[in-house]
Amino acid sequence: MTTTPFSTTVVAITNKTITMSGKINYQFGGPIGALGVTLGCPLLAYTLYFVCNDSGCPSKSFLDAPLETLAAQWPGLDGVYSHQVFGYYCAWFFGIAALQFILPGRERYGVELSNKSRLKYKLNVLETFLMILTYLGFMTYREGLSWCLWTWIWDNYLYLMTASLFFATIVAFYTYISSFFTGELLAEHGNTGNPLYDWFIGRPLNPRIGSFDLKEFSELRPGMILWPVLNFSYLAHQYQTLGRVTDSMIIVNIFQFWYVIDSFINEPAVLTTMDIATDGFGFMLSFGDLCWLPFVYSLQGRYLAMHPVDLGRAGIAGILAVQGLGYWVFRGSNGEKNKFRTNPEDSSLKHLKYLKTKSGSKLLITGWWGVARHINYLGDWIMAWAWCLPTGFRTPITYFYVVYFAVLLIHRDRRDDEKCRAKYGADWDRYTKIVPYRILPGVY
Repeated sequence: MTTTPFSTTVVAITNKTITMSGKINYQFGGPIGALGVTLGCPLLAYTLYFVCNDSGCPSKSFLDAPLETLAAQWPGLDGVYSHQVFGYYCAWFFGIAALQFILPGRERYGVELSNKSRLKYKLNVLETFLMILTYLGFMTYREGLSWCLWTWIWDNYLYLMTASLFFATIVAFYTYISSFFTGELLAEHGNTGNPLYDWFIGRPLNPRIGSFDLKEFSELRPGMILWPVLNFSYLAHQYQTLGRVTDSMIIVNIFQFWYVIDSFINEPAVLTTMDIATDGFGFMLSFGDLCWLPFVYSLQGRYLAMHPVDLGRAGIAGILAVQGLGYWVFRGSNGEKNKFRTNPEDSSLKHLKYLKTKSGSKLLITGWWGVARHINYLGDWIMAWAWCLPTGFRTPITYFYVVYFAVLLIHRDRRDDEKCRAKYGADWDRYTKIVPYRILPGVY
């Protein structure tokens, strides 16, 4: 396992990233790091479930004897995995896939890849979501918040999380194995020759079955749609047990619902992101998209379902201000970047200045992207606070997302910096002198 300094010159040999010294340029700490994330992240997702429960978050017994408490709570394999629920999850995944083909959509091309090709995508996640939402809304209107589906989701939460983990693992094995036979384009960092690392980081860049793009589909559909569905099941559970729905629960549902639907409205923007344009599709993304995102990102709603919090008008106003600031930075910067990449001649961009690199690329040095090289990450992180603040200050566990997200964004920034330094060379040094801050202006 060898990690290469960012300043090392990199050359592409048989689609592998290798330094001039002949050593492979691993990310995530190489094979050992890949193994740690593969085992550690699912374990952490389960730990959050067992630590944050009706008895507390964490409970007093967990604080007194954590290992003994977790061992006593472990329900056995039958309490974690269900063939029936796994079958339901498969129906969920393939049903949403069918809707992508059935429903009308818009065709868009992705960014130019290393082989000079541009893939075509059918975009209709908003239509898919609205159809599912219409059905859920109608049934809830007819049956009330005690509708059996909301109760079933709450009661089978652990089974659903395990089903999504198993399915993500299967998808990762499929894409890794099939990449040896399809002749598809491989990811820059996913063809090291180490099976564990390549399976984790993603060997194929854009694995497809015909026109069906597994990576783009997984990025925005099964897990992202499931996230607000889980949140509403928490709201229904709170109503069933408390007899009312608190303002904090409503805020968490609205904020996270808006984040999801905003992503769907701006679906074309995902085609220019690192996940789609440069990262391979392996366990890292399949697990993150299908399991981690819906079940860990919804922790705040699950906590509030068991431990209600009333914010009051002042609390609501403060949290709304935090959310508004984060969204303004996040959407404004992402919209500017996407418009510049797809239609640089747009009249609204005439005031922007850019640095033209020897490779022909243009790097924005004014506007949002003159403030920091990843100013959009700052907006995303500010919104993360708005999602956690409604849970109050009785436990630090519900703020796990803020800490995790900060680490994720800093790590992603470092990865992107490494790639850009290798791609642009001296031009990147010029650019970083003009735009010195990475995420937080004046600090980082």
